[in-house]
Amino acid sequence: MKDVRFVRSAAPALAVILASQALAAPQGEDIPRALRSESALALEGMQDGSGLPWQQTLESLPRFHPAQILVKFEMFTDRASQADVLAAAGAKETIRSIGIVPGLQVVRVEPGTVEAVCAKLNATPGVAYASPDYVRHAMAQSIPYGIDLVNAAAAWPSYGQGLGAKVAVLDTGVDLSHPDLPTPIATSSFVPGVTVDDFNQHGTHCSGTVLALDNTDGVVGVAPRASLIIGKVLNNGGYGLDSWIASGIDWAVAQGADVISMSLGGDTTDQALQDACLNAFNAGVLVVASAGNDASANPNYPASYPGVMSISAVDSASQLANFSSFGPLVSVTAPGVSVLSTTPTISTTVTFSSSTKNARNLDGSRGGSVTGQAVYCGFGSTSADFPPEVAGRIAHIRRGNSITFQTKAQNAVDAGAIGVIISNNTGGTAQFAGSLNDTFLIPVVSISQNDGNTLQALTLPTVTINQAISAHTYASLSGTSMSCPHTSGAAAMVIGLFKSKPQPAPLPPGSLRWIIERTAGDLGEPGRDDYYGWGLVDVQAASRYVYGRAICGGDLNGDGLVDDADFVLFVAFYNDLVAPGGAWTGGDLNGDDTSDDADFVIFAANYDELLCS
Repeated sequence: MKDVRFVRSAAPALAVILASQALAAPQGEDIPRALRSESALALEGMQDGSGLPWQQTLESLPRFHPAQILVKFEMFTDRASQADVLAAAGAKETIRSIGIVPGLQVVRVEPGTVEAVCAKLNATPGVAYASPDYVRHAMAQSIPYGIDLVNAAAAWPSYGQGLGAKVAVLDTGVDLSHPDLPTPIATSSFVPGVTVDDFNQHGTHCSGTVLALDNTDGVVGVAPRASLIIGKVLNNGGYGLDSWIASGIDWAVAQGADVISMSLGGDTTDQALQDACLNAFNAGVLVVASAGNDASANPNYPASYPGVMSISAVDSASQLANFSSFGPLVSVTAPGVSVLSTTPTISTTVTFSSSTKNARNLDGSRGGSVTGQAVYCGFGSTSADFPPEVAGRIAHIRRGNSITFQTKAQNAVDAGAIGVIISNNTGGTAQFAGSLNDTFLIPVVSISQNDGNTLQALTLPTVTINQAISAHTYASLSGTSMSCPHTSGAAAMVIGLFKSKPQPAPLPPGSLRWIIERTAGDLGEPGRDDYYGWGLVDVQAASRYVYGRAICGGDLNGDGLVDDADFVLFVAFYNDLVAPGGAWTGGDLNGDDTSDDADFVIFAANYDELLCS
């Protein structure tokens, strides 16, 4: 077991804002230039380079990509006809197809025509549906604690630690070098032009809750010997499009994921994302998602789609978290308040004249690294401030002159700059925090007034802007983003146990869900309720249940013996000749979805031994 350390960051508020307008970029053309300020998500309390958001304030969100839609054609529609249908509706070219949903395409449209084109397509024969490419966001807030509440550690000595299970965390990426996380067996980024590295911290935190290593450092996850699959479907600002998420689901299924964990969501339903989730479930993958942080019964998606487990959040006293969403679609609940887990420390620097200067990544900047000559562009007020030679180079702009950071950065992008440095006009050696009220595909950083003066005095100096993971640490968060990976880890524990012995039939995701729900610790009203679902996830109880059906057939009460007490339970199921939740539930000892003579033979063989060998 590990020593658990609590790391709290005293962080000033820093808004991360996303809003809606399209950007044509040489790489990643299906990312909008700006998901601009008609709507915004603020992650307050993020300190650049250390610590996580202490709370998430939802103001209003950009609803969808302004120049991109999702279209599913009926299977009988040939390719030539599809192109004609798209053109007639005013759509542009197809960007890509998403294989998990046959016939589903990501299609470009003229900015501002999304709803009109969708309406035309939805009225066209041969089109199953057309919808906007909606935006989802990370479901995080703030505040820390461990995994004992779900009885994970109590399960390990008897039932293992999830070895053999594969969990795909679809989120903001991962800190690939964090010493307390296993090396992922597969990684891919579905955010165009962006690597899988986690410069948001959210994905790394969720991954640690699922399966941080059981060693002498830091924290430990629910299923520390499970395998990790990482799909980056949210950008470094914590946002992602449905097309990115659906593509990630498609890829995760192809990678052999047993569980897909998505600590993300939004309040708009979309048929394409629903189809992707349901098809993953039908392909044998359990899909788990955050119920939401709205403190209401309003549904969030993908958590509220059929086949997806919707997870609410409780605190250390097993009380519903004050931020947690609830409602008739909640499956179970899990710890989501003050959860300590793995995070990267992110540093931002600007280097020129062989000297490295401290910098700050402005909210809305893509981050990452870029090298080029710096061109001084004054206050960046208008296009006239940007000389032609700034194209393909880094723009150095001064703060001030009543011009917003967003306008300065956008003017630089329009002039062809590959990066932006905004130097302070006050404060000597101080950098500054700020928001672009936009999402930019190039790095936009701040440096101090003194460093700006030095840079301005140079003629076309070569400059490197670099955002890097400089250290690996731990921090705490709250939200249904944290309860989701607890449940995903519980599922991995059960799957790992099931795979520890060759079985005559697979464990379907519907059965796995039923087992997790029916073994959960009841909270609130007796039975299922809208706040806690079936109750608090109990890893030990769920593992014990599977053990008595698939590993030691006949030990139906999990006491290590196959005896008269188990016989009473077996007969109860046998008389109905059914397994109540599907394969491997009830008295089904061979996974054929019934309790019958074949199961009795298995039961009797173990009963004669009166123990599990």
